[in-house]
Amino acid sequence: LERFLDRRGYQTVSTPILESTDLFLRKSGGELAARMYSFVDPSGRRVSLRPEFTSSVVQGIVDRRLKGPMPQRWQYCGPVFRYEGEADGGSEFQQLGAELVGAGSAQADAEVLAFAAQGLSALGVKGHRLRIGHIGVVNAMLDGLGLSERARVFVLGSFDELRSGPRGLDGVRARALDMGLLPSEGNRRITQLARRMAPEDAEDMVEGFLGQSIDGVTGQRTPEEIFRRYLKKLREAGVPEIVEKSLRFSQELVALSGPSARVLPKLRKLLGSYGLDAGLLAPVDDLLAALAPYDLKGVPVVLDLGTAPGIAYYTGVVFAIEHPRVKSAPWLGGGGRYDGLVHALGGRRDVPALGFAYAVDRISDVLPAGFGAEEADGAQRVLVVPQETGVEQAVALAERLRAQGIPAELELAGRSDAEAAKLAQQRGIQTVMRVGADGGVAEKNV
Repeated sequence: LERFLDRRGYQTVSTPILESTDLFLRKSGGELAARMYSFVDPSGRRVSLRPEFTSSVVQGIVDRRLKGPMPQRWQYCGPVFRYEGEADGGSEFQQLGAELVGAGSAQADAEVLAFAAQGLSALGVKGHRLRIGHIGVVNAMLDGLGLSERARVFVLGSFDELRSGPRGLDGVRARALDMGLLPSEGNRRITQLARRMAPEDAEDMVEGFLGQSIDGVTGQRTPEEIFRRYLKKLREAGVPEIVEKSLRFSQELVALSGPSARVLPKLRKLLGSYGLDAGLLAPVDDLLAALAPYDLKGVPVVLDLGTAPGIAYYTGVVFAIEHPRVKSAPWLGGGGRYDGLVHALGGRRDVPALGFAYAVDRISDVLPAGFGAEEADGAQRVLVVPQETGVEQAVALAERLRAQGIPAELELAGRSDAEAAKLAQQRGIQTVMRVGADGGVAEKNV
C-alpha cells in the first residue's frame, strides 16, 4: 500500500505518537474526547496518544514543517490509540492513509476516492465496495428546509437512527424534545409569542413566567442571565413544523442507497417533493463525472447521502470502503473532505484538503492467499499535466501508466509548462507529459 501511494505522488511523513490533547479536540469537535488516552506530562501539559494522523499532518503544514508547492500529497503509517469499549478489546490499531492538501476540485476528490478503492485491489482484495456521501450537499438540503444550525447538526447526527424506520423516528423525536429542538406543549405557545415579540418585551414575558420559580436557585448566574438564556433556547428551538419536515425528509433520504444511475433520479424526485432545487446535487454529479475515467477494477460504487460520519469535521464528500467479509464490521477505511481544518489548527485561512485512512488490522481479514506480482522497482516517474479541457484524457493516461507499473502523478493546479517542469524537478520526477483535449501527448524530459 505504501508503494502504491508513493507511485502516485504521495510522500511519506512521520508524526509524533504523543501530541497535545487540544490538537485532536480542535479537529474532532470533542467527538474523540471520551475515546482518547490522555494524561498530564511532567511539565503540566495535557497530552494524548494519537487517535488519528490527519491533525498532526495538517499541523505540520500549518507550522511549515512540511513544505512544498501546493497541492501537497502525504502518506503515513503507524499505530493509533483509541478506546473502543471492553467488548472490542484492544486499543492500539494500525492505520495507513493519505492526505491531499491544497486542491479543492472534483478531480481531487475523485483521485482520493479512486486510490482508496484501487489500493486494496492492488493487494488482490476482491469484493469491497466504495460508499459515497456528501456532507456539504446534505447540509445545503437541510439549510434549504430552514433548519437552524443547532437543529441541523442534531438531524445529521441522527441519520443512523433514522435508518431503523418508524421506531427510530420516534426515538429521534423524543431526543429532540429533550434537547428543546421540539417544544413541549407547555412551551409551544411561549415559543410562538417569543418569536413575534421585541427582545426586551420577550424578556419581560419570560421573567413573568419564571420569576418566582428561580428565586434562590440561580447559583452564579443572575436572574437576567437565566431569563436571556432561556429565551435564547426558545428561539433556537426549531420551528416545530420545520423540524418535523426535516426529520421526515431525512428518513426518506437515508433510505436511498445504491448505484448512482438508480439513486440520482430518486434523489431529484425527493428534492422536488420538498420544494428543494435539484441543482443542490451538482457537486455529486461533478464528483461522479470526475471519477468516471478511473479504472476501479470492478469495485461497485454506492451512492448514499445518508453517509454522515464525523459531522464536526467533514465539509464535503465523505466515503467508506466496505467489505462484507470483515469480522468485526464491514468498514475497511474511509475519509472525506475537511476544508476548515487548516484554519482551525492555526492557519491564516481555509485551505481545501481531503484524505483517507485504512484500518490495516481489518484488511488482513480479506487478503488473498497471495499478493500477486510485485511492481518493478526503479521505474521512471512521470508527471501528467492536463490542458484545461483534457482532464479526462490525462486521468486515462495516468491510469494506463500505473497499470504498467510506472509511477504517475496527476497535476491538479493548472500549472503552465514551465511551472510543471519546476514542480517535477522539485519532486524528483524525470518526465512531464502534457495531455490535450484530443488525447495528444507532448512529452518532455526534465
